Amino acid sequence: MMKKFTSIAILLLSGYALQAQENYFYLTWDINIPVSSTDWISGTSTAGGKAGYRAFLNNEKFSVGLDLNWATLDQYQPKQTFPTENGALTTDYFNYIYTYGITATGQYNFTVGDGDRFYPYVGIGLGANMNEYKMYYNIYTEEDKNWGFLARPEAGILVRVGRSFGLMAAVHFDYSTNKSDYFDYKNFSTVGFQLGIALMGD
Repeated sequence: MMKKFTSIAILLLSGYALQAQENYFYLTWDINIPVSSTDWISGTSTAGGKAGYRAFLNNEKFSVGLDLNWATLDQYQPKQTFPTENGALTTDYFNYIYTYGITATGQYNFTVGDGDRFYPYVGIGLGANMNEYKMYYNIYTEEDKNWGFLARPEAGILVRVGRSFGLMAAVHFDYSTNKSDYFDYKNFSTVGFQLGIALMGD
């Protein structure tokens, strides 16, 4: 599924890039706050990032791109007692989610001033994400892994600092159908904040 989606996205973006006047690559630090199944993990994660490519179309009102994202979310759970077939197990433990996503994106860019330095935008990304759900306790690990559909509305700004360098900031909401029946984790959704750099090109 991942290979098929990536191939289609690259083909579409290649066609758009031929019409593009300008493009940029970016790398951002991505902070994520879970907003679903928070009884499993509720804490803010600062261990995340996004990288991507975007190309402005001829009128520079629209741009298209491809985003890759990753994050690690974790939470300590105090000592609890779990019934087992042979009695009971009492232990504290850690819940972890390792998430990786890929989306094809489109943005609408607003004009500010003369339009060659500030690029505020709103956009949407559609794709897929893979989550690894893990529980670590004592010397044992339980885990589950699966894929889900990912939709990501986003609003942000790109600021050109020099001819080939820029700064980025954005806020996004990730909604994913990814879930774990094994851990009874229903739908994976986060609110995220990004800060990073962009390398501009013609």
